[in-house]
Amino acid sequence: MEGSIVAIDWTLIVQAVNFLIFMVLINKFLFQPLLRLMESREKELESIYSEAEALKAKAEQLLKEVEELLAKAKEEAKKVIDAAVKEAREERERIISQAQEEASAKIEKAKEEIWQTFEAEKSKLEAEAERLAEEIVKKILGKVA
Repeated sequence: MEGSIVAIDWTLIVQAVNFLIFMVLINKFLFQPLLRLMESREKELESIYSEAEALKAKAEQLLKEVEELLAKAKEEAKKVIDAAVKEAREERERIISQAQEEASAKIEKAKEEIWQTFEAEKSKLEAEAERLAEEIVKKILGKVA
């Protein structure tokens, strides 16, 4: 078999054995550690992803709680504002009512004063009219007598 292109002899068997030993060593020292490393990284990534999902769910829950608190705060603020507006309106109405009462009292007092002045002036005019009437009567009687 010396003239053939492929020669099978004992070197082929040695090379095959060397190849198998090399494959066993590569498998033990390279592929197995690499596979374990890849598995541990994959587990680590899965735990990171699951933790990220849990954190995302917690963040969404917290966001929902914050939105609810904000809605409650807005509602309470609206109630406080409405109460303040109502109180201000009541105070305004009270002040207006009090001012109207005071104005009415002043008007009544002024009417009373005007009426008293009118009565006093009327009495003066009646007295003056009587005096004038007496004078006229005296003058008429004085001319007649």
